[in-house]
Amino acid sequence: MATVEYGKGLRAEYGMHEIWDKNPLMDYVKKFDVPLSEPEQPYSSVYMDGKLFPYVQDDAAAFHAAVFTPEERGHYDRWLRECEALYDETLSGKLTPRLAELQNISFAKWVESLRLPPRVAEFIRLDLECEVATDWNNLSAVYGIQQEEVFLHGAQQCRHARGGNRTIIDAFIKAIRGPKTLGALVTRIARARKPDGSTRAVVYYKKDGVMRSAEAEKVVVTVPYHLLHSIQMEPSLTDEQWRAVDTLIPGGYAVVHFLLDVAANEKLLVGGKIPFPVLTRGPLGVVYGFLEKPAPGRKEEVFTLLVHGDYSRYYLEPRDAVRGRLLAELDKIWPGLPAFVRATYFYGYHPAAIPGWPVGRSPLDGLHASLRAENVGLYLAGDYLYSSHSDGAVRSGRDAADKVAASLATPR
Repeated sequence: MATVEYGKGLRAEYGMHEIWDKNPLMDYVKKFDVPLSEPEQPYSSVYMDGKLFPYVQDDAAAFHAAVFTPEERGHYDRWLRECEALYDETLSGKLTPRLAELQNISFAKWVESLRLPPRVAEFIRLDLECEVATDWNNLSAVYGIQQEEVFLHGAQQCRHARGGNRTIIDAFIKAIRGPKTLGALVTRIARARKPDGSTRAVVYYKKDGVMRSAEAEKVVVTVPYHLLHSIQMEPSLTDEQWRAVDTLIPGGYAVVHFLLDVAANEKLLVGGKIPFPVLTRGPLGVVYGFLEKPAPGRKEEVFTLLVHGDYSRYYLEPRDAVRGRLLAELDKIWPGLPAFVRATYFYGYHPAAIPGWPVGRSPLDGLHASLRAENVGLYLAGDYLYSSHSDGAVRSGRDAADKVAASLATPR
């Protein structure tokens, strides 16, 4: 979660955007009394076949009626029911025979096997790829089905923290009792098991240019999966744990903020309503635009893009070239919009923003279960233990806390 301030009340996210109803993070948001925005539906406007289909209707049913023909809607509803049944099967946490078959094909191949109309398949692809930040051909079908959760069984609603999602992190920091060391770079974690069966760990870290250390009985490591290799662990993770980590695939995100003259609203609003987010398949990714109309008297607003997949690999390109390409794409959907752009800001994540499970893998397989086991007083936690997003991070954090508490409570 990361929020940037541009002054004069202008702010926008460059990390997580939505908090979904069933995300266990919501338990803490409520516990900390973090003020939230009004709930929003999970569906977004879509840009398909060179045409914008804005979601400005009163409900999802009316939106789907505007996007699909009656025949296409029937196929989409059939796909939803099939996806719901398979998703429910994943809730056991085990690979059933049917799920094992789906783990060995891509999500794209699974959708193809259902013989859906092309526009229905494209709609599903738009919804999925922005969540997994990679091409649907790269993912196992089981993992893709798990990521459809927010659209299933009546769909979930989402919210945003007022004042920016960063306020949730601030609330967590405030709630933690005891000493806190923030902004430190951990370089080494050494552990040993004592004769009585307990463990002792020393964590070495750099803070303000000085190497320091902290001692503990247990350690929970919560860095992104691709940063695990940068920490010297003694003893190391097991071979099985490393294989589970090293066979994940990276999902790529980049966030772009344009400071926009509010006069652009005349081009962007549809019947006076905000049509964002807009899902596209191409360089723009998810056009989050703006989620609230600017306050009276404000002259600028932040217009956001969440670029994903291969299109997000900006680290070897001049930013001016990227900016020109993005503005040209925006001009195709909203002619004349680039003239209202006053400034541009880029936020990238390299080499990965989120984890993904390729064909042959899923969060349900035995290899991945190894990551949830204690390793001489060390526990792993993070999105990659269960999913690609904050729901998996919170769930894994709770699991680690429960295991640590149980271990420390055991008489020796």
